Amino acid sequence: MGGGSPGRRPDRWRAADEQPVGPRTVFAVGDEKQSIYSFQGAAPEMFAEAGRTFKERAEAVSRRFERVPLTLSFRTVSPLLTAVDHVFANPSATPGLTSAQEAVRHLVLRQGAAGIFELWDREPVEAAEPAPAFEPLEETTTASPVRRLAERIAAQVGEWLEKGERLAAEDRPIRASDILVLVRKRTPFAPEMVRAFKRRGIAVAGADRIVLGDHIAVQDLMSVADFLLLPEDDLALANILKSPLFGLDDEDLLAFAPDRPGLLWSVLLKAAEGDERFRPAAEQLKKWRSQADFSPPFEFFANLLDRDGGRARLIGRLGADAGDAIDEFMNLALNYDEQAPPSLQGFVTWLAETRREIKRDMEHGRDEVRVMTVHGSKGLEAPIVFLPDTCSGAASGQRDPLTELTGTAIVPEGEAFAWAIKGTSKSGPIKAARDRESALAQEEHNRLLYVAMTRARDRLYVGGFNNRTKKGMADGSWYDTIERGLEGVLSEAQDGAGQRVRRLSSEQTVPASSRGGDVTAAIQPAPLPDWAGRPAPREANLTIPIAPSRIEPAPVGEEGEGPGLSDLRDKVRPPLEPASRSPLALSREQSIQRGTLTHALLEHLPDLPPDQRAPAARRFLDARGRGLDEDVRGDIEAKVLAVLDDPQFAEAFGPASRAEVSIAAVVPSPDGKGPPLKVNGQIDRLVRTETGVMIIDFKSNRRPPATPEDAPAAYLLQLAAYRMVVGQIYRPAGISLDNISAAFLWTDAATLMPVPTDLLDRVQTRLWEVPL
Repeated sequence: MGGGSPGRRPDRWRAADEQPVGPRTVFAVGDEKQSIYSFQGAAPEMFAEAGRTFKERAEAVSRRFERVPLTLSFRTVSPLLTAVDHVFANPSATPGLTSAQEAVRHLVLRQGAAGIFELWDREPVEAAEPAPAFEPLEETTTASPVRRLAERIAAQVGEWLEKGERLAAEDRPIRASDILVLVRKRTPFAPEMVRAFKRRGIAVAGADRIVLGDHIAVQDLMSVADFLLLPEDDLALANILKSPLFGLDDEDLLAFAPDRPGLLWSVLLKAAEGDERFRPAAEQLKKWRSQADFSPPFEFFANLLDRDGGRARLIGRLGADAGDAIDEFMNLALNYDEQAPPSLQGFVTWLAETRREIKRDMEHGRDEVRVMTVHGSKGLEAPIVFLPDTCSGAASGQRDPLTELTGTAIVPEGEAFAWAIKGTSKSGPIKAARDRESALAQEEHNRLLYVAMTRARDRLYVGGFNNRTKKGMADGSWYDTIERGLEGVLSEAQDGAGQRVRRLSSEQTVPASSRGGDVTAAIQPAPLPDWAGRPAPREANLTIPIAPSRIEPAPVGEEGEGPGLSDLRDKVRPPLEPASRSPLALSREQSIQRGTLTHALLEHLPDLPPDQRAPAARRFLDARGRGLDEDVRGDIEAKVLAVLDDPQFAEAFGPASRAEVSIAAVVPSPDGKGPPLKVNGQIDRLVRTETGVMIIDFKSNRRPPATPEDAPAAYLLQLAAYRMVVGQIYRPAGISLDNISAAFLWTDAATLMPVPTDLLDRVQTRLWEVPL
């Protein structure tokens, strides 16, 4: 509903000296017949009431009020609209479509276009014979009416696609994307219909809503997690082996699983040693087991699906609709990693405790049959529509004990509610309220049928299945309404399979139209390039370690002597922390704490006057060094003050120096051909001297090396990298690399050890040899 004519302003916006330019106008558009969302608060009677209110207000001021019925259909052909008009011709038989209780009448724009309306006989319930011994209980020798109707629809569609049945109104073969199957509820028909299409190899988009945990692709991924977390779970492992991830079948499992002496996992490993069929599965599972405990859930499943090809295998067997479930599963994994400590066990538990439902976009433009609910189809259309779920009554659901009495004889106005306890359903007010609820549900039931029947453009096929053995078809069902409304209108015929149908059809008498072209016809999938099927090459990501004190030291000798820089492959990465602390590790922790406190004092004390440094150091160590003995804290204080008072360090801690300088840079390789070196670290002290720049790195080793050449290799690598970065920074100021010096400050011995530039040059050339 909207107000205001185009180009006109409301009176309250008019300038003081401006006269009104015309009366206010109101234009409202709506269709009560398509109001089907009462669970969202839709109330079609309020639209009609608003119309009456505006009519009365307009007539009260002698204004014109017009009600313009929009009866011209741009979508549907004549036979289908004729069927709709006959079904809803008697307002008393199908109340609720309009507030005026008028017969429905349509005008047809597509005059002369071919169309077919067919009413199929209901599939009856047949007595099921007992299942043979050892056969699953849900499998009986007699197919259920749901399965028989689903198979009939799938057979009809398969025949059209195989024989190239033509859509006469557009003069082209029928495609899978032309077909829409509408159901009232997703169960029991929608899953069976999807399975029937898949059994015949017909492309189907799957359900319009998916409960994530119920989708088979997600269940396969969860089985992988269950097995990796508990290798003793034989059922989870069997599920994985038979899933698309590995593709084994029952015969494969029978080769080693029966009469096994122990775990299925142990037997699989043994079988893989002598049979090539099982070796890929065993090797892949061992690889996943090695990653599961150390990778966050998103990273683990991303590698499983993309790098290891799991996504392609799942979608290849389960269909394109599996991609939506997998994508939502990965979104949840990413959200979990961001909100909680990432662990596979935590993610699996969190996902199992929640019910996630995703709504899929069915206007995707792919050449697939769509199966969806009538509620979800509102606003959509298709050349061919099947209505198979027509034998149930208006949805009443479980009665809410809180019953609204408003609008009944006892409470004609205002609001009132009653709590209906057991035994009160037949009392006057409660029964009247319940009857009113049932009437409103039946009215929406009728509007839902109108929406369902008007989704079709060219063909509409109505079927039904009787899912009740004793009560028969529900009162007020769609099938009963359609059959009664079209009595005497339809003519009997036989379909291609020889089954009886009742039909209303028209021939094509005008030139066929293309409706502006079909989206799916214009989409021709291009072949993927070769690189799309290959794993992306690993990007070089060289980074200088920023915590060299935790790296195993390795002395650097002359080129070709001793360990050298080329032997640093396994010595530049920090080792994994053990699960429990040894006494040696505890001593190492104290050493790290000592070095941390020393660095902090050397950073902050130079900013204080000399007479205030000792008291400040003592207060700091008492507050932050509680894990250390008093003698150790006193030793730290004495050595730090000795360094600051030593004249040889005056320049290092003078006004031209800066503490804790963070740097980050990308340094190109010397020959310009190799990958760049990414440096990210922090310089303990940067000094601007008269001739250049000095880099000072604090080290608190208890036994400083005798010469720079004996320093740990990681220390030298770090210092050389910092020197290269500082050289790039100061190059515009005219300072060359030769004017940038570096030194270690060994805090334990209070000595400053300059590092020769030739040693740094030699180390610098070896930086690209370290695979960090």
